[in-house]
Amino acid sequence: MAIGFLKRRPKKRAPRAPAPWPSTPLPPRRPPSYYLVAGVALDRELERLRRLPVFAAGPLARQRPQLKVRRASKRPNKLGFAVPAEFRLQVTAYPGIGAGDILETLLHELTHLHVGRAAEAHAWHGRTFKAALAQAMREAYGVEIPPPPHTRHGVYAEAIAAIRPRA
Repeated sequence: MAIGFLKRRPKKRAPRAPAPWPSTPLPPRRPPSYYLVAGVALDRELERLRRLPVFAAGPLARQRPQLKVRRASKRPNKLGFAVPAEFRLQVTAYPGIGAGDILETLLHELTHLHVGRAAEAHAWHGRTFKAALAQAMREAYGVEIPPPPHTRHGVYAEAIAAIRPRA
């Protein structure tokens, strides 16, 4: 005589309540020193910059992007990048970086989040991007120079450093 296995019925559980937090993980809480580069508190500067009139009609006015500061042992080829689809940006700190350098990089990457990929030639650094960056530089730092024909780093950094008082 064979003994059959008893099947147990699974216990009925109450449906789960929705989580009180967003489904995407929150960025880690960082000490203030994490954001300090060349005497600039990047987290506070990001908050100030995202409230500029040039960004008023875009996503920066509604939401704070995630900011990561990478520390490098030497000057990298890529000083920062933005990922509009994930609404995040990264800037790189390296030995000898100046305040003008980091401020130019931060505003450049914020402009990428604002403009995104434009439907034009040179989608990332085309006319739309250059015009928005030039306007942002005027509003943020009072830099009034013609937009350079290239997007290499340094033109705005020198102008910011000349205008901005040393910390």
